[in-house]
Amino acid sequence: MLNDRDKLDIQAVLFDLDGTLLRAQMTEFIPRYVHALAAYCADRVKPKKFEKVLLAAIRDLIHTEGDGSTTNEERVYATMRRELKLPEEVLSDSLEHFRDNGLAELRGLIHPVPLAQKIVSSCAEKGLPLVLATNPVFPRFMIQARMAWAELHESDFIHVTSYENSYYCKPQSGYFQDIASRLAIPPEKCLMVGNDINHDLAAASVGMTAYLVDIWLVDRGGPEWPCVYRGDHSALQAFLAEHLS
Repeated sequence: MLNDRDKLDIQAVLFDLDGTLLRAQMTEFIPRYVHALAAYCADRVKPKKFEKVLLAAIRDLIHTEGDGSTTNEERVYATMRRELKLPEEVLSDSLEHFRDNGLAELRGLIHPVPLAQKIVSSCAEKGLPLVLATNPVFPRFMIQARMAWAELHESDFIHVTSYENSYYCKPQSGYFQDIASRLAIPPEKCLMVGNDINHDLAAASVGMTAYLVDIWLVDRGGPEWPCVYRGDHSALQAFLAEHLS
């Protein structure tokens, strides 16, 4: 047992979603999502071209940091308009159609993690501000669906990042700084929990402590960030019990 002076001063916890709070087959999930949107717009744009441009727009969100004045959603719409001459309302309609007619077909690609559910509930019961810090490249309904399929309660989180309310993406420092600013909590008192060596551990760039859940690790190659704390969900549960009041 740690002495009080050895405990971290954690005042908020940021949880990644895919591979951290749920098990996901994202290599199949994302292509099926993009393919469905392309099919809806096939009368205006060749599906393969649509898919190529949308995937490039998503990658650009991650690799090119914005200036904080344009949401990720607005950036995606601007790219589709510029590259495909596709009006915003057409893409919006395709998303609504997919939400109402195709989203449920992806449910089998998402698998709950019971211990992760308990970890989130335990943190929420302590009254700790929790953020669902999934990379905001998807609309909110896509995130809400995955949370529901993973049997997570949206009400446990004070903030959920999606492309409508975010101006940056992981691993950009602006992403983490923006969350800390929204919480009005210094980054140094925030804990980022995730399974992505490059994206989640980048929270260290603004002074956050990071915990690496190493069951379904993602290593994209790139900058290496310090990682003092790591382990499976059981180890994470013990870590939080030790460090949270």
